[in-house]
Amino acid sequence: MKHRCMFRFEKRKLFGADDKKDILSSIADVFREACLPEYSCVEASCSETGAKGVEVCITFTDDAGIQKYNAEHRGIDRPTDVLSFPAIGFDRGKGSAEFFDIDPETNMVFLGDVVISVPRAREQAEKFGHSFKREISFLSAHSFLHLLGYDHEKPKDEKEMNRLQEKILSDLGIVRA
Repeated sequence: MKHRCMFRFEKRKLFGADDKKDILSSIADVFREACLPEYSCVEASCSETGAKGVEVCITFTDDAGIQKYNAEHRGIDRPTDVLSFPAIGFDRGKGSAEFFDIDPETNMVFLGDVVISVPRAREQAEKFGHSFKREISFLSAHSFLHLLGYDHEKPKDEKEMNRLQEKILSDLGIVRA
C-alpha cells in the first residue's frame, strides 16, 4: 500500500535548505507508521475498495496563516500549532473507506488535510527542549491520528492518543533529545 504526503508551503523560507528534506522525509515516515494496522483499519479498508494507497496534504504556514484557518473552520480566532481536517469519518481507527472515496486519477484514498505552523513548532521545540524535527514529527503524528478518528476530549481518550503518538515516534527512533 502506498502512503503519499503532498506538501504545500504558504510562506517561503519556513525551513532552511538543510532542514527541509529531513523534515519532509520524517513526516512521510510518521504517516506510513500511523497507517499501520495497530492504529487503524485504514489500509485494510482501502485495499478492500481496490485503492492503491492513502494520501494526505500537509500545509506549512506561519502563525497568521494558521490563525486564519482556525478562525474560519473552528471559530477560534487565535493561532495554534496544528489543525487536522479529516475527509473520512473514522472513529478511533475504525471505519471504512468507500469506493467513492477513491480519487479516480490517482487510485488513492484521500484521508484529509493537516496545517502546521512552523514558527509555533520551532517555539515549542525550544520550550520542551527537543529538536525541531521531533516537534514537527510529533505534530504530524498527532494530526494523522485525528484523521484516523482519535481525539483527546476525554481524559481516557487523551491518554490513549498520547500513548499512540509516543509509540509511533519511538518506533521510528524519533525521541526527545
